Amino acid sequence: MNQTMNADIELTNASCLSVTSNFSGASPALSRHTIMWKVFGIFLLALAQLTFGAPEAHAATVSCSSQSGLNFAPMLDTSGFGRDAAIGGNTPNYSTPVTFNCQGDPNADRDIFLDFQASPATLAPGYTDVFATNVSGVGVRYTISNGAGTSCKSLPVTVATGTRTVTCHQLQQAASPGQTYTLTVSAQFVKLANSIVGQLTTIPVLSLTNRINNQGGSTLWGNVFTGSASGAFSTLTCSVTTPSVTVPVSSANINRLTSIGSTDGTGSVNIGLNCNAGVKAYMTLTDATTPSNTSNTLTLASDSVATGVGFQLLYNDNPVSFGPDSAVAGNLNQFSVMASPAAGGPVNIPFTARFIRTGAVTPGLATANATFTMSYQ
Repeated sequence: MNQTMNADIELTNASCLSVTSNFSGASPALSRHTIMWKVFGIFLLALAQLTFGAPEAHAATVSCSSQSGLNFAPMLDTSGFGRDAAIGGNTPNYSTPVTFNCQGDPNADRDIFLDFQASPATLAPGYTDVFATNVSGVGVRYTISNGAGTSCKSLPVTVATGTRTVTCHQLQQAASPGQTYTLTVSAQFVKLANSIVGQLTTIPVLSLTNRINNQGGSTLWGNVFTGSASGAFSTLTCSVTTPSVTVPVSSANINRLTSIGSTDGTGSVNIGLNCNAGVKAYMTLTDATTPSNTSNTLTLASDSVATGVGFQLLYNDNPVSFGPDSAVAGNLNQFSVMASPAAGGPVNIPFTARFIRTGAVTPGLATANATFTMSYQ
């Protein structure tokens, strides 16, 4: 809903062994070739003895065991999506640290394989890594990342099309104590539709199986995510408690408006909201007199007597640029009015106002009108 803001104001990377010997009665060239062949043949024999004379080292049989982080069921405290949040928007991560230990192999490096499997793996339309939940319009994405002290290959990754194998390379080392790894496995809920309302109870199970290179078989460790979840989704918004405000700006002195762009006068106002917990509010200011205006100077209304001036509205001490009247996420010159999602309850948005010189100044009464449009994301 459009709200009005009125201002009523005064102015940047061999040598070759050659043996030449001539035997009596033999062709020098033939003898040379024969001697070279015999010397080379002896060299190959010695090399073969060197290569095959020692016993070959064999990789040991090693095992890995899970230690913690399985059987996680996320509980969503403040859950939902802003009314105007874009399709594909997501919640914060709900994560569990999966820790496991693998014996060392004193004879060879080893690769540890971790197979993640989502079930059921019903994909949301248009996605390869978002799966359906029991709430219509809400999907879930599973992501695997390295935890502290862990450097498994090519992470982070999502569990795409239902399966994902993670490889952790383990260097040759003593069998004990082996090596401990931590992977952070996260669920992130994704907005798939508008007007989402529902109680979350079911998400895909995410199981984890372990394999080791050069060894047959695999070991099912269990489920990282059990398939259960709790929480409710709703559409998050705020209500505007000050739908119409007037910004009184102190009189400007022409002598201080010495050049175009100079400013004078000051005024302040608060816009009040009452917000659902978890929402993040954004705002667009629109010049009511010149709606196509995308500068940071508000044009004077037609009933103004003064000329050569305009108004600036400042948020966090920065002049705000005007934009189209729209609540769509990412609207031109839309800006956030919250550093973090709302805790729930009243929110005040403070603005200041001032005159700015735009041309030759004529003194007199100056008024201007702007609207503000809220977007809840």
